[in-house]
Amino acid sequence: MKKLILEVQKHPALRIIGVIFCLEHLLTILFWLTERPLHWILSPSNAPICWPFFSSCELFKPSPGILNFILVLYGLFAIAGAIAWWNKKVRLATSLLLILILFKISIIALDYRLTGNYHYLPTMLALVFLLIPERRFSLTVSFFIIYFTAGVLKINSQWLTGTAINDHIMPSYMTTLGVWYVLVLELGLIFFLFSKKDRWFYFLFFQLVYFHLYSWHLTRFFYPVVMLSLLGILLIVRPTVEEWNIKESFKKAFSTKTAQILLLIFLILQLPQYLIPGNSALTGEGRMYAMIMYDGRVQCQPHLSIWKKDGSKEDLSLQPPWLMTRTQCDPLIYWRLAQKTCEWVKNDNSIIQVDLAIPIRNDKNSPWHPLVSTIDVCRNNYAYYSFFPNSWINKIDPSSYTEAVEPEEEGGGADGGEILGD
Repeated sequence: MKKLILEVQKHPALRIIGVIFCLEHLLTILFWLTERPLHWILSPSNAPICWPFFSSCELFKPSPGILNFILVLYGLFAIAGAIAWWNKKVRLATSLLLILILFKISIIALDYRLTGNYHYLPTMLALVFLLIPERRFSLTVSFFIIYFTAGVLKINSQWLTGTAINDHIMPSYMTTLGVWYVLVLELGLIFFLFSKKDRWFYFLFFQLVYFHLYSWHLTRFFYPVVMLSLLGILLIVRPTVEEWNIKESFKKAFSTKTAQILLLIFLILQLPQYLIPGNSALTGEGRMYAMIMYDGRVQCQPHLSIWKKDGSKEDLSLQPPWLMTRTQCDPLIYWRLAQKTCEWVKNDNSIIQVDLAIPIRNDKNSPWHPLVSTIDVCRNNYAYYSFFPNSWINKIDPSSYTEAVEPEEEGGGADGGEILGD
């Protein structure tokens, strides 16, 4: 904390960064009241989708009245934090920002559907701001790592061919040119963050602004607004350094053990999706705590088959609302719903078995493949592992998969695509 106080005293403009991080929490409240209705997702009448590390999340669901109180309190802390940063009350402001981060994480932990890059990235940057000295450099380097990592994650056939983008505004050839330009931006032009010449820095900056503005119709309002707000940090720190140098910036950013540990944790969280067999964009395995920059037009038709003693079978479609692109076909979602179904099935003597099936495909022109095809889910006690392969999830790689399945009904399922991921 002492180093943060000294840095703010030496560079008063840094306090505006604290204001930005606090205001981002106000944006989050607006998001939860509109685009991602928190009251509905956490409603006691709706089945929860618990995280693997918090299987008892349903026990901690607040009532609608208490949730309203929590959101009001959350908003007041955000306003108080912004005022404290503006008035250079760094000790108080730091405490309030930490409380806001804990508020957000605690709420997100109540339901897996509340996850998203739009929470992941600002939280990560806020922790860098609070914990790592030489903030002018550590924040700039963090932006570089975020965009460069995003570029690396996009080096695959779905992105390079443009099939990952569900863009109905631009013609297909423009989409193809656009996805390649994004790679040039994130893997090449992003180095201009450290340019000694301002004109190259501002050239990059306006490219990033346009990039996020264009993504608005693909990701809706919250993600672009959050990223555009965070980009303001670059404008704040740029004038505080007399001469930028990439080598010197990295040296100062990672001069402490805290910075090195945070980077190591970030990189470790990205690895499981590459170490687990199969296409993680389809299986969802290994990327639960990773940064996801896009998802393709994956479709699925998850359903339960309920078998009865009289030999009849009832197919129950599983289509929970308020899923986003990265989770709409995630096996964890439907495994949790199958668990909830098993709770009432055990009291019905007429039911002898419940099977879970998730046919999946890349897009409307691709064949269906069995992502999940489990028998008797209520008795087999399947477990879900966040960082290791799950035996009940088929390791699908469409480029080499030969077996195809046909769902019982055509149509339905989830269909989407986004340039950045939510």
